[in-house]
Amino acid sequence: MAEYDIVVAGGGPAGLQFAREISHRSAHSVAVLERNETLRDNDKSTGGTFHQVVAGYDIPERVIMSSNPGVIFEGPEASERLEIPNYVLDFPAFLAYLGEDAAERGVDVFTGSRVSGPILEDETVAGVVARQNGGVREFYADVVVDATGPAGVLTSELGMWDPEAAQRGIGKEFEVCGSFDRNSMLFRFDHEYAPGGYAWVFPAGDGVFKIGVCWVDDFYERHRRPSGDNIDAYVRRWIESDSRWDVEEIRGVHAGEVASDNSINQRVGDGIVAVGDAVSSLNPMFGEGIRPGMESAEMAADVVLDALRKGNISRRILSAYEDRWNRKRGSRWKIQRIVGELLYDFDASQQNRFVRNVGQLSGEQAARLQRYELTLFDLLSLYPFAPKDITKAPTLLRHIRVG
Repeated sequence: MAEYDIVVAGGGPAGLQFAREISHRSAHSVAVLERNETLRDNDKSTGGTFHQVVAGYDIPERVIMSSNPGVIFEGPEASERLEIPNYVLDFPAFLAYLGEDAAERGVDVFTGSRVSGPILEDETVAGVVARQNGGVREFYADVVVDATGPAGVLTSELGMWDPEAAQRGIGKEFEVCGSFDRNSMLFRFDHEYAPGGYAWVFPAGDGVFKIGVCWVDDFYERHRRPSGDNIDAYVRRWIESDSRWDVEEIRGVHAGEVASDNSINQRVGDGIVAVGDAVSSLNPMFGEGIRPGMESAEMAADVVLDALRKGNISRRILSAYEDRWNRKRGSRWKIQRIVGELLYDFDASQQNRFVRNVGQLSGEQAARLQRYELTLFDLLSLYPFAPKDITKAPTLLRHIRVG
């Protein structure tokens, strides 16, 4: 048995940033439990991000593969570029840095430690059970943090969130050596290469770039090839499709799954908070997970520190985090999930019109797009309406009612 003030289940960006926040701002004892043998093994992200992460969370240059001045949006027959500076992280090195920074400030990081469930005392979460070194170990804490990603190991068992009810998706990326004649992130909305999702190319330093495909399962089924090709076939078709790049060698493969809803979920209980994708924090329109996951960790840490000072870790006190998330992100995520429902189901004509509309955004609107703070007017200006979309109204209205 081990005892800590706080135990964090999961060593991804959200869990590690939560540990960093606590260790930078207090003397509380913290343990992070990560199921992989090293933090670097939790390699499920493209690493694409923006200044809010790099500057906001003091990310060092050594884990940044490239910085790029713009973002290209493409449809089957349309292309527009926005001046949105961005970064591509070496994601394994990024995770290792977050863990090292936390450990230097006293956090105990246990790898090879798979959390299997919560420990309850009088309906309050008092710790977790973890499989470690071939055995079972109990970790007790005043506050437990679920940062186990889409599995929601604790939130699902406690009935706080149902990942099976969320929209599911997958993504796969090859990190390659070769040449790419653009210095911008590129996103392509085209069912030929990414049915029900999008394809991307990210410059990642001299002679390296990342190229991948993701989709939402429901929309993949509507737009996939009759042959039912798997995601590897689509990534390879994307690699082989364009003269703008030349691939000499595939040096790495990254893959992951997502479970997404509008993020207005139960984020806290007595003795527990949930951050990142353990309670669906990723942006439902474009699928970015690093930034919202770390933001959720920062919000949760603020409230947990206050709760520990008060000596009250009840849901009533911890709910200030849930309220803050819903005010800042949840209401916007709710609307943007509706936009995502439409975007990934557009036909080719709508995909082209959407991209052209993106190109008409003002500088101020582009900045709001980057912050995911688009107004209703912004969203309407992007939307390439087609009469067939009327049939989707019942589903879209259900998303408005839920949450």
